[in-house]
Amino acid sequence: MIVFDKDDPEIVKDILVSRISRQDRCCRHDRRWTIGCKSAFQERILKILSGAIATALQAKIVGLRATDPPCRRYRSGLRPLRLVVFLLLLPVLQGFSPAASAREPQAGAAAPPALDGTVSVLTDPSSALTLADILDPAQQRQFRPVPGQDINFGYLATAIWVRLALPGMASMPAVLSLTPNFLDIVDIYAAQPGKGARAEDFVHHAMGDHRPLARDGLSGLDNAVRLERAEGAVTHVYIRIFNTNSATYLNLRLDSIADRGWRTVATASAYGAWLGGMGVLFVTQFIFFYFDRKVQYPVLAFSTLGIILIYMGNLGFSHVYLFPENGPANDIFLGFNAWAGLAASALAYSSILDLRRTAPLLHRLYQFTALTGVVGIGFAFAGRNLVFGPVGTAFSIAMAIVNMAQGLRQMNDEGAASRLRAAAFAVLFVGASLSMMQRLGHAWLPHWTVHSYGISGLILTILLTGSLAVRLRAAEALNSRMREDALRTAKAAEKVASRLVEERTGELEKARRVAEEALLAEQQSQLQQVRFLEVVSHQYRTPLAAIRTSIDSIALALPFGDGSNRSRIERIRRAIARLVEMLEINLARSKLQGPTFRAQIVRVSAGSVVASAFHRARDLLSEPDIQLSVHPQAEAATIMADAGMLELAIVNLLENAVKYTALKGHEPVVLSLTLAGSDIVIGVADRGIGVPAADLPDVFTIARRGANAESVEGSGLGLFLVEKIVRAHDGHVEVESTEGEGTSVRIAIRVVV
Repeated sequence: MIVFDKDDPEIVKDILVSRISRQDRCCRHDRRWTIGCKSAFQERILKILSGAIATALQAKIVGLRATDPPCRRYRSGLRPLRLVVFLLLLPVLQGFSPAASAREPQAGAAAPPALDGTVSVLTDPSSALTLADILDPAQQRQFRPVPGQDINFGYLATAIWVRLALPGMASMPAVLSLTPNFLDIVDIYAAQPGKGARAEDFVHHAMGDHRPLARDGLSGLDNAVRLERAEGAVTHVYIRIFNTNSATYLNLRLDSIADRGWRTVATASAYGAWLGGMGVLFVTQFIFFYFDRKVQYPVLAFSTLGIILIYMGNLGFSHVYLFPENGPANDIFLGFNAWAGLAASALAYSSILDLRRTAPLLHRLYQFTALTGVVGIGFAFAGRNLVFGPVGTAFSIAMAIVNMAQGLRQMNDEGAASRLRAAAFAVLFVGASLSMMQRLGHAWLPHWTVHSYGISGLILTILLTGSLAVRLRAAEALNSRMREDALRTAKAAEKVASRLVEERTGELEKARRVAEEALLAEQQSQLQQVRFLEVVSHQYRTPLAAIRTSIDSIALALPFGDGSNRSRIERIRRAIARLVEMLEINLARSKLQGPTFRAQIVRVSAGSVVASAFHRARDLLSEPDIQLSVHPQAEAATIMADAGMLELAIVNLLENAVKYTALKGHEPVVLSLTLAGSDIVIGVADRGIGVPAADLPDVFTIARRGANAESVEGSGLGLFLVEKIVRAHDGHVEVESTEGEGTSVRIAIRVVV
């Protein structure tokens, strides 16, 4: 395989220049080219090109290189681009040739006659005239000649007839081609040379995208028929066109059989180059989006896709490859792409110009343009594109002007990127305006303006992609500078941070020592508090026991019928028991708050724990109204618990319930024991003042009380100790409360099987 390097395109160019200058000296007379010379020149270009490439390959193989002058070395980066552009323009040069053929006539043969002066047209408002009607002398007089070989009626809903009278210069066949191929109904009537006075003299060729694609080996991207010619005889051709869903314009071309193949290849090459270039740009925009997630890249990509789809229809690819036998679908495809492209382009250009931020009112205009495109899509699907077409086309021209004006207004905002953008919109204005005016029926415009939007769209996409590339490069450079600045800042900050870390580490070490000393002092204080309560409890038990013994002795000495004194003695006994219970409970609470608290877990009966807590609460509280409800199965259940601690939790709940119920009146408190699955549930329910909803999440926090309980004596330790005890038993506690209606607390502990 032979691989060209960056200097090889220059070799090909030098060889081309030298060969062209040698081959065409014979065709230059007084610095003017004749039409025949131009025709010969185009064929020589191909021969010269193939020979030049072969010579370049040979030079590549043997390693021949000419010494480049300094200016050429300076421009070496543009050489491959120049060659590519030159090769892409060859088909275009072929398409713009003023000669009907690009090949030199063979010996004894003549080129087909030029169509200029042979074309005349007739408008059929009724769209009902037949070929026989057209051949009537009265109708023949209605034909009016048109210059050139292009016919343009714009958005016309009636049929038109085209008449060709081709003089015979030689007895050789020719091919008559008509573009575009998306016209709805095209009827071509061709007569033999020298005939054409009667309808029976003509052969009918039914074409158009509302008919199946002709399989004659000639038609494809254009509608084509073979015509016979005879020297000295006129060949008559009539063409009826009836187009109801797009602009009606027609380009006629007459080629020899030999030149037909060359022209088809050249046209397909030009179309392929255009589609390939747009496809590459479409992919490039998504590649940019991969590296820089900005919305401008995908919206420009979809705008590019819209232009590609529009020209897939305009150039005839959709009729050939997508809808060869479905004309209405091809009409919808054309209309949808045209107006969807308008909507996508409006959104893309608004995003690229950043109008949402810089010009909000203009941004709304672009949004309205996108909405107009959506409306046009509706007309396309309804088969009413002729109604909306003139409006949408005029609106597109107006928006092209706005695009150019806004691009020029922002031309210096972002340096090279904004200048590329302004140039892109200026090119779009020129190309779109020419194409749109051609579609509106301006017959004075030449046929090549049909493709001006495609050419400007390609240039627009290249420039906008370049603009975004410049912006991306600038963003990368800015990011690089920011990274360098950030690195320098980070290094400086690291030094400062290291110094601060050393300082803060010393401060934290000092604070840790202070905290440890404070914690130790707190623990010692709690231990002292526990010891104090233990001493108080012990010291109180001896005199209370003596008092209890004395009261019992007095009770034995009283007469059996002395009820009043016996009642007094019973009250003294209860008071002594309540005082003892209060000492025991406070001592237990102090131990719970201390650092040495450890639950002594053993197997106990759930019923015995609840019953003991019930009796302790009755002894502790003053005549409480507590109702006990114990389920038999729950009473017999066994749990792993510290009976004393669990009793203390239940007593705390009962104490709170009785205390807060008393604020509303005399209501009973219910202590229950039930079985729920594998858990026993100890519940305490009251009808007291309840807990506000805002305070419920913090009910288990130490020293926290409800907002409605501030006037009631308390420390806020009750539920905190309950939750601590339950957690030590691997259980859980739940609180439900409604302010003003009461509170329900449930303790769940797993049953031991």
